[in-house]
Amino acid sequence: LNLTSVATWPVVPFTAAGDPKNPKAIPAASCDWTETNCINKDLTTCPLGVWGLTYDDGPTEFSGKLYDFLDTTDQKATLFYIGSNVIQNPALARRACAAGHHIAVHTWSHNPSTSLTNEQFVAEVKYTEMAIKELCGFTPRYFRPPYGDIDDRIRGLLWAMGYTSVIWDYDTNDWMMAPGGSRTMAQVDAAFAQWIAAAPTDKTGHMTLEHELYANTVDAAIANLPKVQATWKTMPVSACMNDAYPYLEKNITLATMDGAKTGVNNGSNSTTPSTAAAGGSTSTGSAGSSTASGSAAHSTTGSGAVSNMVVSSSVTVLAAAAAVALGQMMLL
Repeated sequence: LNLTSVATWPVVPFTAAGDPKNPKAIPAASCDWTETNCINKDLTTCPLGVWGLTYDDGPTEFSGKLYDFLDTTDQKATLFYIGSNVIQNPALARRACAAGHHIAVHTWSHNPSTSLTNEQFVAEVKYTEMAIKELCGFTPRYFRPPYGDIDDRIRGLLWAMGYTSVIWDYDTNDWMMAPGGSRTMAQVDAAFAQWIAAAPTDKTGHMTLEHELYANTVDAAIANLPKVQATWKTMPVSACMNDAYPYLEKNITLATMDGAKTGVNNGSNSTTPSTAAAGGSTSTGSAGSSTASGSAAHSTTGSGAVSNMVVSSSVTVLAAAAAVALGQMMLL
């Protein structure tokens, strides 16, 4: 990688709860989103009237129920995958890829990005990328930082690897419904109701933060998606950015905004990956009223254990290599 243009902002120490130990020490010039909502080429919103549908932290044991529901209306979403979860649940990952969902990277172990060295962060992204490539046959080019934790150093690393960073402007805080958590289903439902009520005065479209992390986050997603579909054109982030080529491989295409099937505007084109001849383009969204999501309760396991189905030996080797490499890096 050519890192000559990567900013040299220092690694940010984090607490066990997933928060910066000293937020006041974070330089404003570093454009740290979690502390200042500063964006720099990050995607945060879709065009007016469009809802960018995203789910983080999959695939998990609860993902199948969500994918079943999405299948009922041929609704596609952007799925930000954790690499260790991909290895643990390969059948679900392959299912989502085959269904034509937009698959993107959410690191290997869900650590705050700015708490990692350059080498650690690149490894987190690349091992996840390799797992998705091995199982699905394509290389993602979209990334969402865990907890929304990103600054210009992390952005520079992403740009050097060819990635576009995606944040959000509407946060359901559904991850707080974890067992023993402080948020209820009624509160998540109320957030959706508030956004829907405000839709007539929208100045932009939106990108949401939801999770396929727990049984109740999936239940909340299923309960509220029909309401969203009745209010906005609902589609993956790649579609709302009119990016037909969200993967490195240019022979694989996904539907753009006009062709995306949604609950409101069912186009005639499928978003199942298909072959095309030409290259595509991407664009960036404008800033929205963003809030950061962060808590240790939101993290997932970082092991490389393989379960769920028999996978190729190369995937098994990848899981072991990632566990060893990332474990050694964390000790440095």
